[in-house]
Amino acid sequence: MEFVHRFKPCNLAITTLFGLLTSSSLWAADTTQQSEDEWKFTLKNAYINRDFDNDALKDTGSWSQAASLFYKSKMHDTPLIIADKPITIGADASVQYAVRLSSDKHVADTVLPFNKETQS
Repeated sequence: MEFVHRFKPCNLAITTLFGLLTSSSLWAADTTQQSEDEWKFTLKNAYINRDFDNDALKDTGSWSQAASLFYKSKMHDTPLIIADKPITIGADASVQYAVRLSSDKHVADTVLPFNKETQS
């Protein structure tokens, strides 16, 4: 049995599309319009230490670096009008990536996805 979820680009695309479709009604209801596109880039560094109470289990630690890029578009009016107000649309997107920096890379620490065959 495998506990770590494998990354699948198809799942990411479907999840992103679903998120955009379900959020569109929230964007249309927002009365404050953003005047410019917004980009945000963040770097995060984390060390997670697992200290198990069971002496038979090895304590593990994981050091990782993550990069995230967020995009938020300005709102655009559409030709559709409801209650004498145009419907506006916009899009939000994000891309995130993380890499393990720990020297003990052959251990699945449950923080990042791990492939036992390639040990990465």
